[in-house]
Amino acid sequence: MEFYQSVRYSSALEQAIDRNPFIVTPETSLADVIKVLGLSQNHCLLNPSHSSVEDSRASCVLVIHQDPEEFVHVLPDEHPQFSSLLGIVTERDIVQLIAAGILDNLKEAPLHKIRVAEIMSPVTVSLTESDDQDIFTALSLFRQHQILHLPVLDSRGQLVGVITPERIRRVLQPSNILRLRRVGDEMLTQVVTAPVTTSVLSLAQMMAAHQASCVVIFQSGTRKKLTPVGLVTEQDIVEAQFLELDLTLTPATTVMGTLSFSLKPNDSLWLAHQEMQKQQAQWLVVCGDEGELLGIITQVSLLRMLDPTEMYRVVKQLQQSVNQLQTEKLELLKSRNAELEKQVQERTSKIHEQLQRERLLAKISMRIHQSLNLDEILNATVAEVRQFLQADRVFIYHIESDQTGKLVAESVAIGCKSLANDQLFKESVKCYLTVFEYDNIYAVSDIQKSSLSPEEINQLNQQEVTAYLVVPILQDGQLWGIITAHQCSGSRHWQPSETLLLQQLATQLAIAIQQAQLYQQVQALNTDLERQVQDRTAELQQKVQELQQLNILKDDFLSTVSHELRTPLANMKMAIHMLKIAPNSERGQKYLEILGSECLRETNLINDLLDLQRLESSSTPIALESLDLLEWLPNIINPFYSRTQERQQLLTVSYYPHLQPIRTNANSLERILAELLNNACKYSPNGGEIFLEIHYRSLSNWLELISTPKTKRKGKKQDKPLPSPSISDSLQIVIRNPAEIPAKELPRIFEKFYRVPNADPWKQGGTGLGLALVQKLVEQLGGTIQVESDQTLTTFIIEFPC
Repeated sequence: MEFYQSVRYSSALEQAIDRNPFIVTPETSLADVIKVLGLSQNHCLLNPSHSSVEDSRASCVLVIHQDPEEFVHVLPDEHPQFSSLLGIVTERDIVQLIAAGILDNLKEAPLHKIRVAEIMSPVTVSLTESDDQDIFTALSLFRQHQILHLPVLDSRGQLVGVITPERIRRVLQPSNILRLRRVGDEMLTQVVTAPVTTSVLSLAQMMAAHQASCVVIFQSGTRKKLTPVGLVTEQDIVEAQFLELDLTLTPATTVMGTLSFSLKPNDSLWLAHQEMQKQQAQWLVVCGDEGELLGIITQVSLLRMLDPTEMYRVVKQLQQSVNQLQTEKLELLKSRNAELEKQVQERTSKIHEQLQRERLLAKISMRIHQSLNLDEILNATVAEVRQFLQADRVFIYHIESDQTGKLVAESVAIGCKSLANDQLFKESVKCYLTVFEYDNIYAVSDIQKSSLSPEEINQLNQQEVTAYLVVPILQDGQLWGIITAHQCSGSRHWQPSETLLLQQLATQLAIAIQQAQLYQQVQALNTDLERQVQDRTAELQQKVQELQQLNILKDDFLSTVSHELRTPLANMKMAIHMLKIAPNSERGQKYLEILGSECLRETNLINDLLDLQRLESSSTPIALESLDLLEWLPNIINPFYSRTQERQQLLTVSYYPHLQPIRTNANSLERILAELLNNACKYSPNGGEIFLEIHYRSLSNWLELISTPKTKRKGKKQDKPLPSPSISDSLQIVIRNPAEIPAKELPRIFEKFYRVPNADPWKQGGTGLGLALVQKLVEQLGGTIQVESDQTLTTFIIEFPC
């Protein structure tokens, strides 16, 4: 069994984790939580060592399931060991409570009587410690889920710390990337604003309604050009609540922070990053030349530039700029003679392209008139168009009724990626509809130089697209589909002759589609009827097979259980009959013993069935206790010495002499050992040797194991001290007997009622429930069980955590 080991993070991610977060229990009052979030220099309610952490201003409080007394003896240089995470309370949660009016009427439910468990938010997104995780994983989670706090858990699900955008921004300082980007490109223009006379309660309601973290305050009477004078954040609202101010009567000027600095649109993001560090701020206002409000820059805006996709795009833009400069330099060196030669070649190429275009149109028109197979027409069209345009990919999408696109034909050059499994989403279809309202073509020569959104560019990069040309296929004035040409090897300027060709082909395709649809409608009726008959027949055959399989399973179950139930009943019936015939005979005691043993056998079978059902449903929790193995083991082993001697077998028990007590359930562990030893005795031949070994995993190769025959319990005296197991070691119980299970039967031995064929030459009987019970009991105790069988030996290995 593998045990938990601490994970080594990359240096950047490790520095970004706040390993001393502010934590509380579910029973903590809301007043204490607001105190933590409202004070400038906070103290953690559960972890006193947090008060010494630099920059202790809290923006969130984590709710854990933990006894506060466990944090009393944490050393200054040690990180506290947290328990499982239950929820999180952020400044935004408090603001939403204020906005909803929940904190207004405190007479009926004061803050100190409201438990944090009643208002906390569940944690839906977290980061698990792993060697595969890095700081970009955290950035991806922030961007994907639009969150500001990311809890970090270990492999056991226990809290390690929390990551915020502010800590990531302090760790990562990519000056080159940030210097290349302007504030105007990344600022948020949709800003929540309010005049200075607005009450704090109204500000909280505005934040909750717009899901905003701050409100920009402006002077009254300046609506045309807002001149910002201050900024109110969620922290300010929480501090006001902590100071028990009347939020309805308190104006914004009381809690707002004044603006001592503002950015310009042409400033670099690096300047914004430095100013945030200097002011310890999370938001900066962007103003124009006349001081008017243009937008704000947040930490999330800076973190967006650290996304690997954005970095790649910036680097690619730089590379393209370099390539463009080199091309321009070469063009300046070209002579007039080369330019004249180029003009002659272009004119010749245009005449040749015109001839090819006319031939292609004639060829496709002939194909349309000769065939009514729509798939054949579409596939031939994309193949001819790709060859004519020398494009990397040409395909046709059919627009469905739900405004999504389905790929119906595609022609791809060798080495180019196919889009056979891609789908055109509603957003893209709506974009095409908007473009086609004004123009019949949609051409992009270079996606990196276009006005496409970063999401669209990212999707096109995944498809390896650099340039594309799209033409609509209209049928009765409605958009039936689109025909698209992709250039993947580089940018491409689409010539007017190329766009004209696609437009003419789209007209011909619309005619062909209408003809083919009329033909397909007739064919579809017959095909659909035949398909329905075939589908219904297949469903009925499948149902019959399922019913036959269920019937076989039912017969096997009833055969096994009825046989095992009837056998003891028959024996008891015979014994009772003999007692009635000769109640005072000398063999009466033997008949009573038969009655007792068969009744016990019947009871055990029923108990096994009930126990197995209970374990599978997990309806009853198991009670764990500390068990001294050295004192407990002899009472379990002794009965098996007599049993093996009766069958002329040898039982050899070896165990580590310094076994430590473990937390387990004695009855469950006893049943596991008894069942496995019963099977070992049952299936071992006379004279066979059965082995039972108990040791620690790291000491499994230690040769000086202590043998314990029936009359001897202590090990021999050792000349030197024995090795000690490690703290993270596991306890192993190994039972080995001389019997072989075929390899193909090993995967099924833990199934209910399953018995290995021909494995019981002595015909001792059984229900096939024993190993199923053992497996469930081992799992309930938190252990694992494995079985190996080779060379006439079968070995069961059980491991329990210490």
